[in-house]
Amino acid sequence: MSGLLIGEVVRSAAEAAPGRAALVRGGRALTFAELDGACDRAGRHLAARGVRRGDRVACPARSLAAALPVYVGAARAGAVFVPLERATAPARPPGAVTPCLVLTETELAEVCPALASAAALAPAHAPASPPVPPPAGPRAAATPPEPAFAEGDPEEGDPEEGDPEEGDPHLLLFTGPGRTRGVVVSQRAAVLRAHCGARPEPPGALVCGLPPGHWGAWTAVLRQWQARGTVVLPEEPGPAAVCAAVREHRAARLLGTPRVWEGVLDTAPHHLTALRCADVETAEPGAAPPRLLEAIRTATPGARVRAFFGTPETGDLTAWEHSDVRARPGTCGTPVPGVRVRLARGELWVRGPLLFDGYFRDKRATDAALRDGWYRTGRAGRRDEDGHLYLTGRRRTERERGAAPSP
Repeated sequence: MSGLLIGEVVRSAAEAAPGRAALVRGGRALTFAELDGACDRAGRHLAARGVRRGDRVACPARSLAAALPVYVGAARAGAVFVPLERATAPARPPGAVTPCLVLTETELAEVCPALASAAALAPAHAPASPPVPPPAGPRAAATPPEPAFAEGDPEEGDPEEGDPEEGDPHLLLFTGPGRTRGVVVSQRAAVLRAHCGARPEPPGALVCGLPPGHWGAWTAVLRQWQARGTVVLPEEPGPAAVCAAVREHRAARLLGTPRVWEGVLDTAPHHLTALRCADVETAEPGAAPPRLLEAIRTATPGARVRAFFGTPETGDLTAWEHSDVRARPGTCGTPVPGVRVRLARGELWVRGPLLFDGYFRDKRATDAALRDGWYRTGRAGRRDEDGHLYLTGRRRTERERGAAPSP
C-alpha cells in the first residue's frame, strides 16, 4: 500500500487477487476487482452530489454489505463516513452531525446492485434531515461543511481540497454510556486497528456475525480484506442465518458478540465444528463469562477460542484465550500489539496509534479524556505480574460528571 488509507486496502487486494471473492452475502458475491469498481462508483456518486474532502456523509447501515462500498468510496474522497443504525444512532440523527449528504438505501442499491437486497430497493425511511441536493454550480456555491472538531481544537478548520491523507478523520461513530458522543477515527487509526498482524488469523472465509450498527464490524471487514480474505455476511439477521453462512461457506472463522454466540449455540452448534477460530467481541469483559467460552470450546473442538475487549475510542484493547479463563479467573487478557496501558490511581489509561482523534464537536469531553497522549477509560482495574488485566468496574469520569478537566 502507498499509505495507511482505507481505499488503498481494497485497491491493493484488487491488484494482488482480482478474482478472489471479497464479499459474499447470500447468493451474491463480489470479487476484489468488482469491489474495487463498486468503491470507485461510490466515490464518483458522492462527488456528483457535491461531497468533497472533509464533508460528512451519513449512510444507513442496516445492510452492512450495501454500505461497505460507500465506506471505502468516502475514504477515497477524503469524506467522513457516518453510519446510521436505529439501535446505535444518536437521538437526533443526522441533523446533529450536519452532514453534507444523507444517502438513502435506494442510492446504496444503485451503487452496488449485486449486493442490494429487496428490502434495500423499497422506499427508504425519511431521514431526520433531508439530503443536500446536488450543487447547481461550482463548489464555491455550496455551503461549506462544519469542522469535525469544535473551534479551538488541534484539528481546527476544514481540510484543504486534495487527495486524502492518513490523518484525515474518516469514521464518526456514536457511543455511550450516558450522554451519546461522536467518536472520530482517522484513516490511519482505522487501518492500523484492522492490521491483520494484530489478530493472527487462519486462511479462509470469515463470517461476520456482528450487528450492522456495531462499531467493530467495519474493523473486522477491513482486517479480512487486508489479509485478502473473503468476508461472508449473513443474508438475514438472527442466529439461524449465521449458522447457515458458516455451513454453506465452510468458514474458518466466526466473529460475534456474546449475544450472537449465545444464539448460535442455542440454534445449531453442530454447524460450528469445522471452525478454526472462534472470536468473541465485547465492550464489557464480564459480558463474555467463562461458561460462554466453555460452551464455544465444546462446540468448536478444533478452533482457537478468543475474546477481545475494546471500545470505539481504543479499538481492540485486550485479548484473552480460552485457556486464560481457567488459569486466571476474571482476567480480560493482555494488551493487544501496539497498545500501551497504565493504571493511574487505579484507573486504566491507554496509549497508542489505535486511539480515536477526539469527540465530535465536544472539546471539553475530548480534553477530559485525552491528555498527553493517554486516553482515560474511566475503568477501574488491576494487573498481575504477567501483565493480565482485571477490570473491576467503572469510575465516574470528568466527562460523565460534566466537570471541567483538572489542570
